[in-house]
This record gives sequence, structure tokens and C-alpha cells, in this order.
Amino acid sequence: MDLGLKGKTALVMAGSRGFGRAVALELAAEGAKVALCARNEEDLANTAEDVRLVGQEVWGGMAGSVLTQALDVTDDQAVRDFVSLTESELGPVDLMLVNAGGPPAGNFEDLHLDDWKAAYELTLESAVRLCQLVLPGMKKRGWGRIVQITSISVLQPVENLLLSSVLRPAVQALTKALSDEAAPFGVTVNSVAPGFHNTSAVQRLIAKKVEQTGCKPEDVISAWTSDIPVGRLGEPEELAGLILFLMSQRASYLTGQCLVSDGGWVKKTF
Repeated sequence: MDLGLKGKTALVMAGSRGFGRAVALELAAEGAKVALCARNEEDLANTAEDVRLVGQEVWGGMAGSVLTQALDVTDDQAVRDFVSLTESELGPVDLMLVNAGGPPAGNFEDLHLDDWKAAYELTLESAVRLCQLVLPGMKKRGWGRIVQITSISVLQPVENLLLSSVLRPAVQALTKALSDEAAPFGVTVNSVAPGFHNTSAVQRLIAKKVEQTGCKPEDVISAWTSDIPVGRLGEPEELAGLILFLMSQRASYLTGQCLVSDGGWVKKTF
């Protein structure tokens, strides 16, 4: 299936590992130009090389254009500079993955006000900033795709993830509000809510649970998968496929949605 993304410029935040990396590789396979950022420069360079090779393997020649920048998504000036660099080197941003990883685990009594402030900056403020920088240009050009990675905590609070359970729904509210404003201009804004996947973020949650309870890592995974109807954790590539469809030409009538990829974990009926 041709998703119509060849030659498009894609901005992928937190793109060195996990979901961001998987999406970047899929975008390269579709012939998109990819700008990646992440905090770890070594991981970023390794991912960029893989993305470049995938693009060249599929499309040959000069395909596989990749731009990278090591930065923290809460650093206002660094993010602004990265978006400007992307536009000057690869062209106006057509596709954007808003992705910042998750705030740390913890229950209410574990968390201080500074934890809440840091989680707000990471989870909500970074998303607002990116949309402010990119959405006006998409509207002016009459086409664009924004996809935000949230969490199943948008729909159902997750044990020991209070920060995520409070702040992720705000990101979904942003998605819905922006989708209404952007739709008349040919721009869609959607979010995806992943459940438990094999990512470094989930490994950190496992380590936290082991620290708190003294159980074994395999016991944590078993407890999770026993509540997942498909009986396993997801893979980043599975979520990436969903995100690529939302970014495609074929998804032009989907906007303001929160699509869940959780193996059936969430128990809501609507």
C-alpha cells in the first residue's frame, strides 16, 4: 500500500529508541525525509544511520535524507532551533510525531511539586510548543499530519503512574481541540495510546516495580500479560504501523481521535 509519504518532511521527537525509532524507520521505508532528535547522541547517531540505510535500500539513489540533533524536548530554544534547522535543510514539516517519553513512576505521596512541574514541562508543555511551531505552517500550506503519543492512562489510570494518568489526558484534550481548528485547512491531529510494549520506558517501569516490591522482573511482566487478552507485550513496530497510517494520505478523514494499541488491556466498552 502506497501511503503517499514519499518526499514528505517528517519531524520525529524522541526518535533514537522505542516508538520514535520504529516510526522513523517506517517513514524512511515510505521515502520520507526524516529529522530526528533525542537526548542520547550515540543512540541518535546509530538510529540515523539505520534510517538512512532503510531509505536507500527501498528507494536507492539520494533517498534516505536524515537530519539529527541531540536535545531535551523541554529546552525551548533548542527545540525552536531544531525545527528551524529542519525546515532549512529538509523543507517545511509535513508530518510530526510528538513524543517525549513518559514521566517517572510514583504514587501521590511519592511525588513533590517539583516532580509535577517537571512532568508538566515534559508531557504537556513540550507538545504545546511543538504544535505552536509547526501547525501554522501546515495550515498555510493546506496539508499536514500531527500524531501525538500518549498512553493508555488517557483512558484508564495505571497503577503507580499518577503523573501520566493526570497529564496524558491533557495532551489528548490538546489533540481534540487542535483537530477542530486544523481540519478546515487539510491538517489532521490524532493521538495514539500505547499499552505495555517492549520499550526502554517499560523496562524502567519494571525496574521500579522490582525496587518497590522485591519481586522478579518476570513476575512483573507475567502480572501485566495476564491482564492483556492477547497474552503478550506489544512491539514498537506494531504501534509504528498505526502511526504511519494516521500520517498517510489515506487517513484524511480521521482526526481528533485517540487510537488505542494495548492488546485489549483497557476495559472501556466505547
